[in-house]
Amino acid sequence: MKQKKLLILIFLLTFFLVSGVHAQIVKLVKVGKVEARVYDHGCQSADVYERGMVKYFRGSYVSKSDENSTSPIQLIAEAGLLFGARNWVDTNGHTWDAMITGHCARLRDNDNDVYQFAVPDEEGVPIKRIFAYPPPQIIVDGVHCEPSWGSSGDEVAPEKVWGTADVMVESNVRMSMGLDVKQRVLAWSQPGHDDYVIWDWTFVNTGNVDRDPEIELPGQTLDSIYIARITEALINGTGDNKVLATFAGTTEDHDTSLSYPQDDDSLRIDYVTPLRAGSSSKDSYGLKVDAGIWNILTGARFGGSAVLFAPKSTDVQQFPNTSESNDPAQPSMHTSLLAEPSWMLLHNGVLADFNTMTASEFVDAYEVMVKGVFGIDTTILNFQEAYYMDSLYDVYDTTASGASTFYEQPIDRWGELDPDRGYAYASDIAWLRWDQQCHCSIGPYQMEFGDTLRYVFAYVGGAINRKNSYLAGEAWDNGSAASYSWLAEMDSAQMVEELKKRDPIFNVYYDIGGFNTTLSLNDIAKDLLVATGKDSLFHNGMNAQRNFNMNYEIPESPAPPSVFEVASGPDMIKLEWSYEPAYEPSNLAFFKIYRAQGDYVYEKQGEIVIGDWQLIDSVDGDADSYEDTDVVVAYDYYYAITAVSTSGVESGMFLTMTLEAANLQSYPGDGLEMVRVVPNPLNVNSSARTRYPEGYGLKLSFVELPPECTITILTESGNLVTTIEHTNLSGTEIWEARGQFLLTDSDQQPMSGIYIAHIETPDGEYVARKFAIVR
Repeated sequence: MKQKKLLILIFLLTFFLVSGVHAQIVKLVKVGKVEARVYDHGCQSADVYERGMVKYFRGSYVSKSDENSTSPIQLIAEAGLLFGARNWVDTNGHTWDAMITGHCARLRDNDNDVYQFAVPDEEGVPIKRIFAYPPPQIIVDGVHCEPSWGSSGDEVAPEKVWGTADVMVESNVRMSMGLDVKQRVLAWSQPGHDDYVIWDWTFVNTGNVDRDPEIELPGQTLDSIYIARITEALINGTGDNKVLATFAGTTEDHDTSLSYPQDDDSLRIDYVTPLRAGSSSKDSYGLKVDAGIWNILTGARFGGSAVLFAPKSTDVQQFPNTSESNDPAQPSMHTSLLAEPSWMLLHNGVLADFNTMTASEFVDAYEVMVKGVFGIDTTILNFQEAYYMDSLYDVYDTTASGASTFYEQPIDRWGELDPDRGYAYASDIAWLRWDQQCHCSIGPYQMEFGDTLRYVFAYVGGAINRKNSYLAGEAWDNGSAASYSWLAEMDSAQMVEELKKRDPIFNVYYDIGGFNTTLSLNDIAKDLLVATGKDSLFHNGMNAQRNFNMNYEIPESPAPPSVFEVASGPDMIKLEWSYEPAYEPSNLAFFKIYRAQGDYVYEKQGEIVIGDWQLIDSVDGDADSYEDTDVVVAYDYYYAITAVSTSGVESGMFLTMTLEAANLQSYPGDGLEMVRVVPNPLNVNSSARTRYPEGYGLKLSFVELPPECTITILTESGNLVTTIEHTNLSGTEIWEARGQFLLTDSDQQPMSGIYIAHIETPDGEYVARKFAIVR
C-alpha cells in the first residue's frame, strides 16, 4: 500500500524536465490586508527577493509612500525551513549521526541550489496561482488601475481552490534529504479572515535527492525527523535597534499560564509586539521613535506565526483535515535568537553552508532543532543570550510522540519572570536586536519510505488601524487619551487592570515603579489602546485556526464584480459593474458602496482629513450602477464596491478599491472669458494635508472650458511644453499624461516659472491664461 501511495505521489510531484532549472518565480497573494510573496522553491529568505516576504499592507499604519517600501509595513521579513534527521544514509552509503537540509536566511539562485529547489510539473510550470473567480478589472475614466494578475501559471479554477479561499498558490519543492514538499498557500478577502495567510505543507519521503526523476534512496526510513521554521518579523520597522526590537513570544494551549487567554480558546503562536524605549523622554509604547513622530502611533502593530496543525504521527494528513491527529503540544521548541540563525553559525562566525559542516556540527545543529537554546553548546559557541534564556526555559511533559517539549517563556514576560535584572526595556538587554528571529520545531517523527507528513501554519497580523493611530495619538499628544473613544467609559483602575492583562512588562514595572518615565493616566490610556492590537492578533490567529478546523469551509463571501468602472462626469460620478456570467454569485443579496475623499490612504492634520473610507450607500443585488451626486468639483474621490451574501458575508473591499481618482467635472463655461486655471499658483511642494482643502492636489486643472478645445501650454518665452486635447464635452480638463500629473511632452516635470495656456476652440476662437508653478 505504501509503495502504491509513493508511486502516486511521485507521479504528482516529480514530473519535470530533466534540465528544468529556471530563475526564481514569485507569486503575489494580495486579496486582503495581508500581502504575501510565495516563492516557487519554498525558500523564504530576505536575500532571494525584495525584503518583506509578508506585509501587513492594509492592516496597520501605512502611507502611500510605503507601498513600495518594506520595513514600515512588513509583517515577516524572511523565514527559513530546515529538515533534520538522525542516522541518515547518503547516496554513497555513508551514515550521518545527524543531517539537516533546507534553508535559513541564505541566498540561493534556485538554478544551482542542491538543498531546496522548485520541481516543475508535467507542463513545466514550477508554481501556480489559482483564483476562485476572475480578479476584478478596475477602470477609472478609461484607465485600468487593478494589479497585474495574469502571468504564467495563473488560472481561474474554483474547483481547484481548497474550501472557500479566494486564491491558492501551489508549488512543488524538493529537499536534498529525499523529500518532496507540496506547498499550498491560501488567502481570503472577507472581513475577519483577511488578516492572515495560511501555508499548508505536505512532506513526502520519496527518496529523490536531486533534480532528475531517479530515486536515489529507495526504501530509506527518515529517523527522528524534526521540522524547524525560523521566522524574522520586523512589523514595526528596523528603526533604532534597541527601541523597536522584534519581541517574540509564545502562547501555549496546554499551559494557560504562558498565554493571554481569549474566550478559553487555544492558540500556538510566535508573535512580536511594540516595545518601550528606556532612553526615551516620553512613553514610547506604540511609537516608532526613530521616526521622530510623537503624535501618530506608527509602531502600534503586532504580528505572528501561528501553528494550526502539527500531527502526532506520519498518518496521511491530506485535505480534508483530520483534527483528531493534531498534537496540541507541538511545536516542541520555541526560541528567539538573533536574526542570523545563531546555532548555524560556525566557530569562525561565518554562516554555515551544509557542504562545509562537519558531522559533529550537524549533531549540534540538530540538538538545537530539538531543544532550542538548550541545545546550544555555550562553551563552544559562547552566545551571551543563551546564558540568560536557559533560565527562562520550561520542559513540559511530552508530545504525543513521546519526546520532551521545550519552550522559551514569551519575551514579553521576561521582565515579569526576572524583574531583578531590570529588563523593562529592549535597550536593557545588550544583545537583543531589532532583527530577532523566532524558532520553532515539530517532531520527532519516523517517516518510512512513501510516508507523508502535513504541517500547517499562518502568518497573522493585528493592530489598531491607521485612522486610530492618528486620532488616538493626537489625543495622547494633547493629554486627552483617557477620554478617547471607549476609554472614556473606564476609570483609571480599570485601565490599569486591562493593560496588565495585555502587557506583562507593564504588569511588573508599574507596581515597582521601574519605568524611567512616570506614566500618567494619559500614557496608560494610550498604552491600553495600543495593547488592544494584541487582542486583534490573537483573535485573527484564532480565526485562522477555526478556518483550518472547518476544512477551510468558512461561510463563503460572494465573488466581487468582474468589472468595476468609475467615470467622472459634469453632474455626478457614475459607478458601473458587471459579472462574467459563469461567475455571477448565486448567494448575492446586495452591494455596499464605499468612498474616500482626497486620497485612498488616511491622513489627518488638525481638522483636515483625507482618505477616510466611509460606507455611502447599499443597493440591491440586481443593480449594476450607482450615481454619486454628493460630490464637489475637482476633489479626488476613490471608490470600492463589495458584494454581500444572503447570510451577511461580505467580499473584501480591497479587491475593487480604486487607486486612481475620479473627479466631478464642471459644466462647460458660457464663454472663453470664463476659463480659469486652478490652483494658481500651483505649489507642488505643499503637503497633501494643506493641498486637499482646495481639492486639486498636484493637479493643474482647467475649468469652465468649452465642450471641445485644444490647450497648448507654453513657457513664458514661448517654448512648447505640452498639448492637451479636451474632448470629453465637460468644462474640466486636468494636465496629465499617461496617468501622471504635470508631465511635459518629453516626460519631464516642469520647472518653477510662469507658463501660458492657449485655449482654442474648433472654430478658431481662443483665449490665453497665465499661471505659475512653484517648486
